[in-house]
Amino acid sequence: MAIGSLRGLMGEACRAGSVPKDKVEFVVEHYLAGELRGRGAHGIAKFCFEAQFFPQREGCPQIVRENGALSVIDARREIGPISAAYAVEVAVGKAAGFGAGIVGMINTQRYGILAQWSERIAEHGYLGIVMNTSRAEATIHGGRTPVLGVNPLSFAIPTLNEHFVADMSTTLAPMGVLWEARRTGGPLPHGCFVDDRGNPTADADAATSAVVFGEHRGFALSLLVQILTGSLFAFPMGAEVDSTWSTGYTFLALDPSFGGQVAGFPERNTQLVDAMRSAVTRDGAAVRLPGQVSRERADRALATGTVELDDTVYRRLQARAAGDFACD
Repeated sequence: MAIGSLRGLMGEACRAGSVPKDKVEFVVEHYLAGELRGRGAHGIAKFCFEAQFFPQREGCPQIVRENGALSVIDARREIGPISAAYAVEVAVGKAAGFGAGIVGMINTQRYGILAQWSERIAEHGYLGIVMNTSRAEATIHGGRTPVLGVNPLSFAIPTLNEHFVADMSTTLAPMGVLWEARRTGGPLPHGCFVDDRGNPTADADAATSAVVFGEHRGFALSLLVQILTGSLFAFPMGAEVDSTWSTGYTFLALDPSFGGQVAGFPERNTQLVDAMRSAVTRDGAAVRLPGQVSRERADRALATGTVELDDTVYRRLQARAAGDFACD
């Protein structure tokens, strides 16, 4: 599928969904970036799903509480990429003054990949960390009861070259994989979801929970993300998260100069990344670094000007471009 054609259809969908004219390109490029990086569940498929909420925006995001380095934002149901960009701006501003920006946001539409927002923070020379929760849709290894959100996490580290970025869910697969499987009738990846009895299932209709990665170590990390996107800002957690609007988001910008690293932060990070790049597996191959595959996929897609897209997703995109936000 030609990338230019997809951009055109996504732009038409944004205009049909009353996205502000000066933000159409920004919203399109955000979701398209997820598709180009091979993150289909966070790319055009998610754009098609989130487009139904575009007309529900109530206004520009605003800070409702702040104290020193901390701010809490009511996004006023703003479109996800737009509200995220505002939260990044607030976090970076706080970091410039206090050495850290700790921003919680709620009442927003969802965005796609997290990496773009941690990268934006890193562009200012800061360590960027971005995360959010979701409905209670995840259970621990061997469990059957969903108790945590999928709780994705991204961080970006400034280097002398392109920023080093990691972006992951704390479950073996994101919920977007399940949603798409239900729409298309396709199978789920092995071992990533369980049914209501806790048994692994590849049947999208039978699946009730995503499985947290790394057994209890992953459970502990997911729990930390839950706290940082929940009770830290008095946001809902677990079963209290009952909609898009009660989902909590967190953006952290950390200035190394306030921690004693007055100069040389990117240089030291570059040395570490270079050392990791020189590491090899027991077979002699280079160790794959976080974000490497996504970046290579995006480079190939941009070089060819095309990207593979499922036919059902393409039909949904055509419907959105025609102003139909109900069909699925």
